[in-house]
Amino acid sequence: MKTIIPSLLILFICTCPVKAQNKVYSEKSEKVWLQTDKNVYIAGKNIFFTMYLKGSTNQMSKYAYLILRDRYNFPVSRARMEIKNQTSFGNIFLPDTLHSDVYQLVCYTNYIRNEGENSYFTKEIIILNRFDKKLERFDSTVYINPSANSASIDSVNKAEDENLFIRPDKKIYGIREKVNFSIDAGNIQDDSIIKVSVSVSEIVPGSQNEPSVSDCFRNTDKAKKAGESGQNQYKYEPEIKGTIIDGRIMPVRHSDSQPDFIKRDDKTDTISYTVLVSTPDTIANMQYTTADSSGSYRFLLNPYYEGKELIIRLKENARAVIDLDDKFKLFQPYVPSDFLNGPDIRSYLIRSLNISEVQRYYTEKDETSTGKKIENSSAIPRVYYRPNSRVFPADYLPLPDFVEISRELLPALKVRKINDNYVSSYIDTQNKGVPGIEPIIFLDGVPINDVNQIINLGTNEIKRIDLLPVIRYYGEMPLPGILAVFSKNLEINNIQFTTPSIRYQVISGQNFTKPEHYVPVNNNHIPDLRQVLLWDPEIKMHNKEKLQIECYTSDLHGMYRISVQGITSKGLPVNGSAIITVKSKSD
Repeated sequence: MKTIIPSLLILFICTCPVKAQNKVYSEKSEKVWLQTDKNVYIAGKNIFFTMYLKGSTNQMSKYAYLILRDRYNFPVSRARMEIKNQTSFGNIFLPDTLHSDVYQLVCYTNYIRNEGENSYFTKEIIILNRFDKKLERFDSTVYINPSANSASIDSVNKAEDENLFIRPDKKIYGIREKVNFSIDAGNIQDDSIIKVSVSVSEIVPGSQNEPSVSDCFRNTDKAKKAGESGQNQYKYEPEIKGTIIDGRIMPVRHSDSQPDFIKRDDKTDTISYTVLVSTPDTIANMQYTTADSSGSYRFLLNPYYEGKELIIRLKENARAVIDLDDKFKLFQPYVPSDFLNGPDIRSYLIRSLNISEVQRYYTEKDETSTGKKIENSSAIPRVYYRPNSRVFPADYLPLPDFVEISRELLPALKVRKINDNYVSSYIDTQNKGVPGIEPIIFLDGVPINDVNQIINLGTNEIKRIDLLPVIRYYGEMPLPGILAVFSKNLEINNIQFTTPSIRYQVISGQNFTKPEHYVPVNNNHIPDLRQVLLWDPEIKMHNKEKLQIECYTSDLHGMYRISVQGITSKGLPVNGSAIITVKSKSD
């Protein structure tokens, strides 16, 4: 008995109706900032990034959302980032079909959505297609700032708010030479661990200093002091304990042409909607919640469902539609700016395309190192652990349909036809064999409406059948017996539900990835055309520490920016930068 009670307790905790984090948070809002390894990319390559989160120390979001969209507001790529200790890093692969143009990165958390899209982090980047030789989007005549025609010390000077000292061992380096520089945190008063990302990349002609992480987070504090943060009644909760799924049950009035959505009347519409969530699997699984008087519902999604396709449906039969909140939906249109100006930008872009062609010729590929993924341990939301009996129909003679299967193989289950429909029920042994209430039926792990949806399945289609002819409680939901049927070919995909339902693909958090560190080789016949000399998103250091970093220059002459951005474990943003130049001996 001692071993059973803890198991039942876990089952109750995992299956009870989920009112996820209903508390209205009045703490500070959140802010995110994103650093990329560079600003110009080739389609078919990777964007590497690091994200930092600022917020209330004990109530910060666990996930952030990243979207890459084009000038037509089409989402080229999207990712959900898992946040650990206020940071996240990874990569986005760029399809090689992208057109040469300016694109926008957008990053935010679910909680930040309460502040409106103006509070989202945004950054513009350039993506080039190697087959685009004309680069019509970057015709130099369209730019309005012809004076910004080259990278100069004036256009890439250090920011005013830097609190990290970046000291290279010299200012001018030769090609394929080791670069040593130190990161000095002696100016940081915060006695905590400092996490920084380091980029050493070629400076794009005409580019200006980007806002640092300190700029971003400091501006947030100023806005709050001035009462401009927009904190009112929050609609979106911070995803502190896991993924939150929001939605609403919307009643519809069907016309001859199309469904007509109507406003729910809380006084006359007394239906209490129960929303069921499951995924096709080899075990019967379910999570559920109840919509409120306005039809709104919320799930704190079990980690078991991460990355899986969900079937979400109503338990009740209603003229309604299940509306699901799309966390990746953006409403404000993106209008590209001329953040890179001047006639030299076109020459730089053509040069970048030529470099990519040479790299392809020498079969140079991006080598990516995959870090550890955050593991979310949780009990599987299984409806039962052991059935009363289990039947494998293949062990018996072939039977054409479920009526014959129930008659010959399932003595506790009765299937009978009433009018034009079939009804199933377990025999109530406590009441002298009188047929009881129809059990809840699962097909391939998903609850379905009734036995009519599996009535045509014979022994050739069914792999196994689990029977529980007893009343059980799943959380607070009574189950008058369970019948679980598992098919050989996922017949759940052919089911047409009689109650409102939708399918939803949960995007799982991506791994923490970064490029492999460059290791120099003594081969002068292979050109080294790296435009990013170093990208390391997970460097840790302590206060008062002076950290030594090294990298190697490539064969490309020009100016490079060392950019160090980060945050302390107490939430203080830190940043620093330096400029180095690469020249050959002939220069």
